[in-house]
Parts: sequence; structure tokens; C-alpha cells
Amino acid sequence: MIIDKRLLLAVAGGVVLGAVGYKLYQEHKEQILGSLDSLKKAASGNANDSADLSEEELQLQKERLEDLIAEKQAAKEAN
Repeated sequence: MIIDKRLLLAVAGGVVLGAVGYKLYQEHKEQILGSLDSLKKAASGNANDSADLSEEELQLQKERLEDLIAEKQAAKEAN
């Protein structure tokens, strides 16, 4: 047989999975694009973003980062 049954099964499975993936993408398109936009903004690392923040907002970010560092250190010491 020129075309093996396993090959046809694999192609059919790929088509089905592709269709399911496309349907899920269309249902969650707004969420996916929003996440990608936020990642793009975070990756750009504009210096102007921090210049626009007030001193109070910067202090809150500093405290948050210090808390995260303390948690990481505590987890590291626990292991």
C-alpha cells in the first residue's frame, strides 16, 4: 500500500488538533493578544516608564521587590 494507515491516522489527528487549537485561539483571542502586548511592553524596558511614576509608586514597587527577594531567600534557606 502506497499510503500507510498510520500515516493517514497521523494526518487526520494533526488536522483535528489543528482545528481544536484554532477554535481555542479564536475563543481566547482578546486574552492572548492582551498578554502578548503586556509582555512586549515589559520586554521593551522603557526608561520613561519609571520617570512617569510618582515617588510613592516607586516606593511600593521597591517594597514589593524586597518582599519577593526575602521570600526567595527564605525558600532557598529552607531547602
